[in-house]
Amino acid sequence: MKLSTLLSISQLSLSADEKLNLAYSNPSSSDLAKAGAIAGKTQRMLSFLAQGRTRIVFYGMPSYPKQFYQLENPPFRLMYTQDLPTQTERMLLVCGTRYADGLGSQSSYELALEAGANDTIVVTSNSRGIDRCALYALKDSNKRAVVVCDCGLAVNRITNNALLSAFCLVSPYEPDDEALRFRCLSRNVLSTALAEVTLVVQAPLKSGALHCTTCALDLGRDVYVHSLGTRGGSLNAGSRSLAEMGCEIVDGYQQIAALRSWPVQARIQAGSLYRFGPSCYSLDHA
Repeated sequence: MKLSTLLSISQLSLSADEKLNLAYSNPSSSDLAKAGAIAGKTQRMLSFLAQGRTRIVFYGMPSYPKQFYQLENPPFRLMYTQDLPTQTERMLLVCGTRYADGLGSQSSYELALEAGANDTIVVTSNSRGIDRCALYALKDSNKRAVVVCDCGLAVNRITNNALLSAFCLVSPYEPDDEALRFRCLSRNVLSTALAEVTLVVQAPLKSGALHCTTCALDLGRDVYVHSLGTRGGSLNAGSRSLAEMGCEIVDGYQQIAALRSWPVQARIQAGSLYRFGPSCYSLDHA
């Protein structure tokens, strides 16, 4: 089947299963136009993919993330860079406030550094704060992350951020789609579906990280709270409330690994290999 046909089908207001059934019927371009597909959008997506930096996968294909099949309405089309993770790989969602304080930033960095050293893929977003600090750690240590985006992969928010070029970016949106609130919420659903565990490092009451926890619990995923986020103050009010409701409190990656029965082969100790703010870290392989 032509890629242009699948891209046209992806525009239609149908469920993923309905789009897949329509694809099997091999509709004509005129039929798709009558159904609401816009030729200009299809051409724009084709042009973007022709640049060679982005790949695409559709619902029903072997490389489509299996975790998304349990969603009520999974995305029919995913654009991505680098390699998608496999279902057998360990994945940990790290999330939190965009306005992290120094301790929150440091804790996110240290946890992601150790997760990457132990071959756990960190899933996070392209937002600043806790999420971005985790990405800094993974870039510094040349480890993998999956960044689920709240916009298309051709917008300035993505292309002008050099940090993101080091990671697998995933977007269900058209290349030029800008970040909007409903897209941020949809991104949270996909992020929590990918990862088997969601960790909230630090979050106020109105943080989007709390939406991530709701999505994770709806999917039957475990939610942990970093002990740093249980301190007093409004910046920790959301993460503190999660702990009060019974979410497991963890001090770092090693405790998460123990709870999940994940192997721990590398640990963070004081040193000079990695520097973040006033603190230094190195990896000590036990």
